[in-house]
Amino acid sequence: MRWTFVAVVAALVLVVGCGPERVSSSHDDECTSHYEPVADAPTRAALKRKLLHEVDPQVRSLRFVDDDPDDDKATVNLLNQGNRIVMSLDTWRRDNGTWTAQRWAQCID
Repeated sequence: MRWTFVAVVAALVLVVGCGPERVSSSHDDECTSHYEPVADAPTRAALKRKLLHEVDPQVRSLRFVDDDPDDDKATVNLLNQGNRIVMSLDTWRRDNGTWTAQRWAQCID
C-alpha cells in the first residue's frame, strides 16, 4: 500500500509539472525583436508635424540624431517640456516615397 501511495504521488508530480500550463508557457517566452509603427505621413515635414502634435500629449519638441540630409533614415527623440525623452524613434522613407516613424522593440533573452 505504501509503494502505491508513493507511485501515485510521483505520478501526480510528473503530471502537474508537465501540464499544459508549463508546456504552453515555453512557447509564450519566445520573442522576436521588431519595429512597432508609431506614425506615418506622406512627407518628412508632415511626419515631423504628426510626431510633434499627434503622438503623445507630453511632446513639446523634437531632436534629430544621425540626421544626414543625404540619407533617407534618421533617429528622432521626442522631448517633453523639460527636454527629457518621451520616446526615441527611427524614421525612414519607404520605397513608395512616404515616411514612417517606428519604435524598436528589443527582445531580451
